[in-house]
Amino acid sequence: MKTMMKAALGLGVAIAIAYVAMPAVRGWILASAPFLFFLLCPLMMFFMMKGMQSCDEGQRAEKAQADKAASPPLVGHSPLGD
Repeated sequence: MKTMMKAALGLGVAIAIAYVAMPAVRGWILASAPFLFFLLCPLMMFFMMKGMQSCDEGQRAEKAQADKAASPPLVGHSPLGD
């Protein structure tokens, strides 16, 4: 939830700066701002889900590497060597 609030605040600041800096496109900015805020929720969900998938893939890779590095069991081997 905090991430979405930060993104909404960032979008608001970006729109305010664009409104002040580019007077020629103020009409377009005012017309598109509500639409951009409407798209904020689905876009944040998309990026958060992608982030969760990449984190899960990293954990799987670490686990697979740890399983490979494990030494084979010493069942049936004498400690002195044959």
